[in-house]
Amino acid sequence: MPSDDIETPITTAPPEVEKIIREVIRVEKENLHSDRPRVKADILQIIKDAVR
Repeated sequence: MPSDDIETPITTAPPEVEKIIREVIRVEKENLHSDRPRVKADILQIIKDAVR
């Protein structure tokens, strides 16, 4: 996949899915330098919030 297509799966997803993907990416980015990342719990919370 060429680098210019990297956001295609995100931008072509339904709005609800795009929101989940972008939030997960944000959380992952915030936790990159953490000694004890809580990414799994954060991602689970993002998905639960989106489903509600």
